[in-house]
Amino acid sequence: MKCIYCVEDKPLTSFIKTEHVMPQSFGLFTNNFTLKIVCDDCNKYFGDNLEITMARDTLEGAYRFKFELKSPNEFKSLGKKSRIIIKIAEGECRGAYAYREYSQDQNEIVVKPVPQIGFLKKQPSEYEYYLLDQIPKKDYLDKNEFDLKNPRAIRAFGIDVNTACKVLSEKGIKFEYKGEAGLRENQREDLFCEVNALIDTTVFRAISKIAFNYLVYWEGADFLLHQSFDPARKFIRYGEKADYPLCVVGNNPILGDEPVEGNRRLGHIITVNWASDKISIVSQVSIFNGATYCVSLARNFSGNLQNIRRGHFFNVNNKKILDLEARSLIQ
Repeated sequence: MKCIYCVEDKPLTSFIKTEHVMPQSFGLFTNNFTLKIVCDDCNKYFGDNLEITMARDTLEGAYRFKFELKSPNEFKSLGKKSRIIIKIAEGECRGAYAYREYSQDQNEIVVKPVPQIGFLKKQPSEYEYYLLDQIPKKDYLDKNEFDLKNPRAIRAFGIDVNTACKVLSEKGIKFEYKGEAGLRENQREDLFCEVNALIDTTVFRAISKIAFNYLVYWEGADFLLHQSFDPARKFIRYGEKADYPLCVVGNNPILGDEPVEGNRRLGHIITVNWASDKISIVSQVSIFNGATYCVSLARNFSGNLQNIRRGHFFNVNNKKILDLEARSLIQ
């Protein structure tokens, strides 16, 4: 058999594992869409490099706990290495960096402070926080209207007093301990926070794989082995970029009767269709019906122009996969 990703001829014994169109980390569905034409080497690579990122280090991955696909004790934090940046958005610790972690004592996901130091500004009178490797020197703080003469001029979270003194001393800043304040060690996750997530090439590749798998599930390996799919194939498997965007993200809903902002149906959506030029193939993917990713699977397709127009809704509540009437896509 020939793998649809590495395009290598391999014995049947190299195709033991099952590749899921929708990664298992985002739910197991009745009559799930699966493939047996992805070799075990590629399957393992995707699991270790793309799917693990999608599941653990994206907003979509965090939604698995919000919508109870996963229990709190399955949560694995990447700490400050995460693509997700969380800042406290309310109360006396507003602006402080935080991360989420499972608390065994509370059996829930809690918010903890990232190691950081905050400096009080004169106008407006609020703290500006810096991670330990980003702390400015004293002359910068003096020039930029920080109130270092205030008794509460400096706050340190996530580190002990001795470490704070050492870090600040290296920047020419004197720190005097005045007592405990601010963010608790195990703060409930429902503390109001501002969350920003980096959507990088790894995330785009993981999404593109879902779209690629979806098309091959319906149209078969011979169709997807056509050379027109090589740019998307190489991007997914090896991270090779094309001279045009292979995956872009936006906020517009896929389903025509849903709002740009506000509540939408709870589930994952995948569609595929010919683009308006009739020779390019595009797919839309939305995990938890949130952000919409548009994936360019092929351009200037020179093979059989068959009917590929499809769409499916993966219902997270009842675990059923429903047919959709996919609207025309414009690339």
